[in-house]
Formats: sequence, structure tokens, C-alpha cells
Amino acid sequence: MAEREDLVGRLAEVVQHGRPLPVYVLGTKGKRLRVLLPSGKEETVSSGQTLLLSRKRLRGLSRHEALSLLAETDKRRSALRTEIDLPTLWELVVDEAEVFDPYELAALYFGNQSGDDEAAALVRAVLEDRLYFRWREGKILVHSREEVERLRLAREREAERLRRLSLGEAFLGGLLRGEEPPDLPPEIREYFLSALRDYCLFGEESPRAREIREVLTRIKATGPETPFRLLVRAGVFREDENLELLRYRIPVDFPEEVLREAESLRERGRPREDLTSLNTFTIDAEDTRDFDDALHVEETDEGWVVGVHITDVASVVPPGSKVFGEALRRGQTLYLPEGIIPMLPPLLSEEKLSLRAGEKRPAVSFLLFFSPEGELREFRLLLSYIRVARRLTYEEVDKRIESGDPFWIRLYDLARGFAARRKKAGALAVTLPEIVIRVEEGGEIRLQRLEFTPARLLVAEFMIAANFAAARFLADQGVPALYRFQKEPLERLLREGEEEDLVKVFQQLRYLVRGELGLSPEFHHGLGLPAYTTVTSPIRRLMDLVVQHQLVAFLSGEPLPFDQEALREILIRLEDLQSIAAQVRSRTHRYWLLKYLKLHFQGKVVAGLVLEAGERRARVLLPDFMLPVEMQLSPGYRLRAGEEIRVKILRVNPRLDLIRVAPA
Repeated sequence: MAEREDLVGRLAEVVQHGRPLPVYVLGTKGKRLRVLLPSGKEETVSSGQTLLLSRKRLRGLSRHEALSLLAETDKRRSALRTEIDLPTLWELVVDEAEVFDPYELAALYFGNQSGDDEAAALVRAVLEDRLYFRWREGKILVHSREEVERLRLAREREAERLRRLSLGEAFLGGLLRGEEPPDLPPEIREYFLSALRDYCLFGEESPRAREIREVLTRIKATGPETPFRLLVRAGVFREDENLELLRYRIPVDFPEEVLREAESLRERGRPREDLTSLNTFTIDAEDTRDFDDALHVEETDEGWVVGVHITDVASVVPPGSKVFGEALRRGQTLYLPEGIIPMLPPLLSEEKLSLRAGEKRPAVSFLLFFSPEGELREFRLLLSYIRVARRLTYEEVDKRIESGDPFWIRLYDLARGFAARRKKAGALAVTLPEIVIRVEEGGEIRLQRLEFTPARLLVAEFMIAANFAAARFLADQGVPALYRFQKEPLERLLREGEEEDLVKVFQQLRYLVRGELGLSPEFHHGLGLPAYTTVTSPIRRLMDLVVQHQLVAFLSGEPLPFDQEALREILIRLEDLQSIAAQVRSRTHRYWLLKYLKLHFQGKVVAGLVLEAGERRARVLLPDFMLPVEMQLSPGYRLRAGEEIRVKILRVNPRLDLIRVAPA
């Protein structure tokens, strides 16, 4: 740049609002130029905005003359710009040098008679094109052949991206307005529906999140529910689509090869005791179809023998089978309001392996010897054949206990005695009433409140006893296995007789430590038992099936199917699958519960129980639905834990997992 006293009267090419234009230098202001713009305005520009200073100096121009000169100069430079063929110029110099002065490069292109206008026109062309050359600190840099190719590809990709965005805007905009989508290439429709689906499921972590967000911004559709609503309109999702199944890629249907194999699987012959003459019965819910456990009871001089008979899935589904591999992929049967997603194909879980009344089935039998007071004195494990004589429901058994039936009363007392001994050993199992949700085929939502009735306690205690017996047996025999354990709660709040106090129960939940899986037996503080595994639901849980495989092989004198390292790998997978299943169950249950509240109770007043209360917020349980909610409090409004109140359900949005309530 020339000495500062020589700047006045020169023309400069500067960048204003993103475009180059000529200006007339009036003077300086510090390190900035004070210039006259073609518009007639006077401004100051920085050195960063200044591209080129003319070599000619024009002193003594009037304002009118300067403006006329600027207009003519801009017109002349624009015309010269259109004449410049940058690819030809680039081919001329690409192998000669990497950096040029703009006047030097203009002379190469226009000839030695070129001057300020030609140099400025060339600078304009370089700034506009940016493919073959680039401008940097007063010099023109020549791009290499590799760089030009890279930039060319990037431009093509960007052009394709912009074209795609425009098509996406037309497509999704039409969906948003409820119009017939425009006639677009099928691949474009599929691209945006797929990208929108991923964005709906995974948000900013989805691979095309930025592109979808840009399209949604263009069509002014940035609400949190918009992606889902658009997908419903496009027929990709149903109104009540279970997004959790899609997020976690939960397999719903079984592969054809798994179904074919399930048809061909047969029981592997092993020596068994014939227990088909026993009076064996199942106790389950009315709508149960997969029966994996049955009971029989005998009274002896020393007490009682309770037989817990578990369907022998291991003898039908070998570890190397496709069916077992699919069970390994699923981890467990998922019981959801809208239906069941079984771990094993229904042909097995509901037919071949299900302990249906009247049909002979292979089983693993646990003969549990109890004292009259419920002490488990000894046990025996064996492979057997059984035939269930009766199918009972929880409701039927509860009625028999309530009516004073001596057999069922004694059996209930036996189960309670076993539970009392566990409790004395430190068991702290927190139980709450359960809200079971069922969605009928027509979409009607039904709620059922399940209390922990005597029949349910009876079945639960004998299953716990069988699982404890399995753990002790495996540990004593040195058989590698999977175990469940739970560490001591951080604090014990529940006292004797407070099990029905919902406030205390919810407070205690915060201090419980999550149960864990391991390869060696440890004390289970939730159950009050020194060792514990689960083996009583091999139709429904992968862990139970794996442990059953170990048991059956050992009882048969065969090589064990899983060593310690194989069990470790299964354990790691199980931990992940169990966490996913818990989230899917919880979020799905909550969605349907909120939808039920929206349909039937939005705007209405319901009962509430204060669990916690602060100055501005309270945590309130809606006991009829076993749903804790957060509630804002007005200044000065005071509540206390344990207080029974009435609350109004103001707004519910199941898709956004939102419920707002206020004191009634």
C-alpha cells in the first residue's frame, strides 16, 4: 500500500456488504480509509476490506465528478469481469507459480496495457469463483490441480445438497399443510422419510440431523412433535407407534429360519423320573398363555414337600441352535400394554414347552422340604416328566384362601413362614400396587390395579425358594452359573408395619441399591438369602434358560454347555439387555398411562398424596394410577408429606411425556 499521504484521490476496490465495488479515497482516520461510496455515502473502511488501491492518483475531483467516475469505473470493471475466463487463465499459470500480484496476473491475461480496472476485474472474478484461485492479503494464490478437483467435488456435493433441500422443503412442506405431496422422485421421498424417522428417534445423534433441522426451519415447523406428526401423515408411523421399540431396535417378528427350526426341535432324551401321577397345578393370570412353572404339595410327618416343576426348555433348545441365538438377541419376553414380544417363538413358548393342563412335559423339578413353620430344611433336584392336572388363576386361589379352605390356608401359611424367615434374615423387598395396562384391538385402554394378594405371595415365595435351592446346589457342586445379588440399602426407613405406608415406601425406594448379576453367589439383601439365581422362567428369561442348561447338563452327567468365560460374555450382554428392557417397559407403560389420563381425566380432579413438599414444588402421587408427578406451588401455599389432597389434571401430552397438575 502507498504511503498514507499519497492515498487521497486514489480509487480503491473494497468489499462492502459482501460485494466488491470502487470507492474514492477522501482521507484517512487512524488506520482506516475515509472513502466516498458510489451511493454518495461517506464511510470508513479497514485494511481488511480494502482489496486494491489504484496506481493512478486523481486529485481535485469535485464530489459530483468523483461519483460519476465511480459509476463509470464500476460499470467498466463489471464488463471486464464477464470477459475473464478463469479456467483458461488457471491452465496457463498452474504449473508456473503459486502466487501472483493482481497486476502481474492481469498483464498475463489482458496484455501489458492492462491497468487498475483490469486488475480489479480479475480480483472480482477470483473472489466470486474461488475454485481456481483464492485471494489472500493482497495476493492471488493459484490452486493446485488436486485442490481444484477437491473443490469441484465439494461444490458438486453442495449443489446436490441444496437441490435436495429444496425438494425436501417441497415434500415435507406439503405434508405439513396436508396437501398432496408433489410429484417427486421416489428416492427423494424415501431419503427424507428415512432421515425424518431417524431424527424423530435419535434427535441430534441421527446422521442427517442438521439437514432435517434445516428443512424443518425452512417450512417453519420446529415444534418438538413435528417430526412424529409428519411421519404419521406420511403413513410411516401409527398414532400410537412405540418409538422405544424402534430406538432400541427390539426384534418383534422372528426370522423365518428361526420359526422353521422351532418346528423341528424335539426333546433330547435323558433319564427322567415319571411324576405324571402327582396332582400338579399351575397358578397364573387369567390371560397367561406361556406356562413355565407348576406346583404340587404333599404333607408329611415332618412338614411339607412343595414341588416346583419348571418346564425343561434346555432339553429342547440347545445352545448352538438358531432359536437359542434369537433368545440371546432378545434377552427376555417383553410384556407391554399393546402386546407380548416373546423371547421364544410362540410355537415353543405357548405350545411345545408350555405346561398346559393334561399334556405330558419334560421338567426340572425342585422338591422343597419345609418344616410346618416354613423353614426350608432340604431340597432335591431332578429331571422329570409331569402332567399338569389343573390350571388355576390367582383370583381362584385368592377366593379359596378367603373362604377358609384348609389346604390353601396351610399352603399360604407355609409361604408366609418362609417369607418371615427371609425378613428376619434382613430381606427388604419393597412392593407397590401395580397398575396393569391393556390396549384392546380396537384401541381401548383398560387399567387394572393389582395388589400383592395371598395367591401372588404364595407363588412368589415358592419360586424364590426354588431359585435359592438352585443357587445353593450350583454353588455347592462347583457348577459355573449366573447369580443375582443385591447390596444393602443405603438406609433402612421402613419399619415393621409400615409396608402399606406409600409415602414411606416411596422414600425407601430412593435408598435401595440396584440388583446386580455375577458369576459367584453373594448375599441378596432384597430377599434376605445368602445365594440366589433365577431358573424358574426359562421360557421368558434368557438368564433362567442359561442357568437351566447348566443344571440339566450336570444332573444328566453331561459336559457343561457354558464355561466361566462364556458365562461372563452372556452376563455382560444380559446387563445391557435388562437395562434396555426396563427402559422400554417403563416408557411404554408411562405413554399409555398418560394417554389414558388425557382421554378420561384431563381437566378433572383426582386424589393426590403428597410424597415430598418444598416451598415452590411438591412431588405428588396420584394413587389411583400409582403415578408420581411434579406440581408447582404458589407462593405461600404449604403442603406436608403424607397429606391427602385433591389435584386437577391441567394438561397431558403422552408423546412429549408431559403431565401438568395443580392443587384443586
